[in-house]
Amino acid sequence: MKTVKEYPFLEAYLRFLNLAATVVAMPGMDTFGVNERALFEKILQAWAAQQPLSVRQAIDIKSLGSPATLHKRLVRLRKLDMVSAQIDDRDRRTKLLVPTDKGFQYTNSLGKVISTGL
Repeated sequence: MKTVKEYPFLEAYLRFLNLAATVVAMPGMDTFGVNERALFEKILQAWAAQQPLSVRQAIDIKSLGSPATLHKRLVRLRKLDMVSAQIDDRDRRTKLLVPTDKGFQYTNSLGKVISTGL
């Protein structure tokens, strides 16, 4: 049987998983599933790059699911108050997805746990 010592970075990754699990266990985050988290992370990355995703762009991320499935996940993220849709100043028909204060609190908590735990 293989041992942890044979893979020098395995231990760091396992620590990361344990730390991430503590943040996921935060009150109110028990319904925040891995699929919603993956979509939230894409929305967060686009926002951080100052290129927020439109609703259309978010539901077209084929690697995360079908448009119908992604639309349901987006609705859940909005109900969980993790993201909001804001009207684009350049095109009022377009809604841009941005993290909410709760979304930022979640990512800040995760970042804090990771930076202090690793």
